[in-house]
Amino acid sequence: MFRDLQPDLSAASWAVRFAASQKGVLMVLSGMSNIEQLRDNISYMIDFVPLNEAELSVVHRAAGIIHESVEIQCTACRYCVEGCPKNIAIPEYFSLYNEEKRSNPGGGFSVQQSYFANYAMLRGKPSDCIECGACEDACPQKLPIIELLKKVSGVFEK
Repeated sequence: MFRDLQPDLSAASWAVRFAASQKGVLMVLSGMSNIEQLRDNISYMIDFVPLNEAELSVVHRAAGIIHESVEIQCTACRYCVEGCPKNIAIPEYFSLYNEEKRSNPGGGFSVQQSYFANYAMLRGKPSDCIECGACEDACPQKLPIIELLKKVSGVFEK
């Protein structure tokens, strides 16, 4: 969708321009790993042009597609893990759950189940949660982590 509208723009340019187009935003920070990325950022920020209506429409359509395909909207920031008394690999389990729902809706063999088993040998399982709430207090997305861990457990700890 992005390339159809603006074939020469990088993914980073869309993200930075979206952020910079928001009302009240005075500065946008962009991570860069090499000189080409620096040049790319400079190229569209020297004479900054906010996203137009067509571009915003593409961004919103893409966001909708992403949100539809991801049941648990965890960004894997890992703030929830630091205070977990049971050492539960919350973001990893959420990622496995999302991938399981996306790639294995009919059941059967699941590579995610194998990854889950490996995590569960080294870390706490979702069912080990004691519902202390430390994870939910730390979550910037305000996810209902305790309830979501129960969903993950229902899928992987049958």
